Parts: sequence; C-alpha cells; structure tokens
Amino acid sequence: MKKWIINIGYFVILNLIFIIVDGTPLITDFGFGDFGKRVLQTGFFTNWFNFYETQFFNIVLFFAMLHLILTGLYDVLFKARTQ
Repeated sequence: MKKWIINIGYFVILNLIFIIVDGTPLITDFGFGDFGKRVLQTGFFTNWFNFYETQFFNIVLFFAMLHLILTGLYDVLFKARTQ
C-alpha cells in the first residue's frame, strides 16, 4: 500500500508541474530527432492522447500512466496469489 501512495503522489506532483509549466515560451522543442517526431505526430498522440500543448509532457505522461497500469496489474495478478 505504501508503494501505491508514493507512486500516485509522484504522478500527481508530475502533473501539477506539467500544468504549471505547460505553454511557457521557453519550453518548445526538446530535439526528439526524426523518430521521436514521427512518434509524436501519430494519430494516437495528436488526437487521442493530447493533454498538454508541449509534446514532451504528453509522452512522459503516457509512460507514467503505463507504469501505473502495469504495476497495478502485476500487484493484482502475481502478489495476490502469494498471500
């Protein structure tokens, strides 16, 4: 339970920082390269997963949510069996 509170706390703090910093003119291009730009210009990140104006924040949020989901599935499927 303690691990979940820490993970969700980090997730909330990360989103608060992104909300505060999003849209500032200093953070515009992170230099993703060709592959990164192609990934961020796919329909998934432009239409479905577009929470922030800054594309970097969207991809970091995607991986943070993926981490929470996979950790939750692991805890439910494997740790519940051992108890």
